[in-house]
Amino acid sequence: MASRRTFTLAAFGTAVAAASSVSGAVLAFVLGPLRRRAPQEPVLLDVGPASAFEALRSGASGPEEILVERAVEDGYMRRRVKERFAIVRDGGAASGLAALATTCSHLGCGVSWDRGRNAFLCPCHGGVYGPDGAVLAGPPPRPLRRLPLVVDGGRARLDASALDA
Repeated sequence: MASRRTFTLAAFGTAVAAASSVSGAVLAFVLGPLRRRAPQEPVLLDVGPASAFEALRSGASGPEEILVERAVEDGYMRRRVKERFAIVRDGGAASGLAALATTCSHLGCGVSWDRGRNAFLCPCHGGVYGPDGAVLAGPPPRPLRRLPLVVDGGRARLDASALDA
């Protein structure tokens, strides 16, 4: 027959082993985001010749929609996705241009430019965004995501490194 002391030590050891396994899993979950990868170099996606956007830069035309294909890493898998962006005039940028993601910040619907209303419209829930991507009406909580455009060597390139953040 085991003594009371042996039983107490065995119960205490079992409790410590169980607590340490659970706390290890909790600690890995809590500290996981701190182990993110180092920021990568900018991912520049070619959107065409810079001369194609001269009318937009001068203010003679409205936003132009483009389709960009890029590689996305998702855990162990790498896949190619196509995304729509709107190239808009941006006086504060060195290139004079910026790109707006055409995904509504409310529920992720696709927005489109309406020339008649001079705004980006979300067809699902009535979200309205201005030419600069700012929310004008409806339920969207944030403006459209803005990405810089870099003009280099006569080509316009979209800096997509902010998309994965």
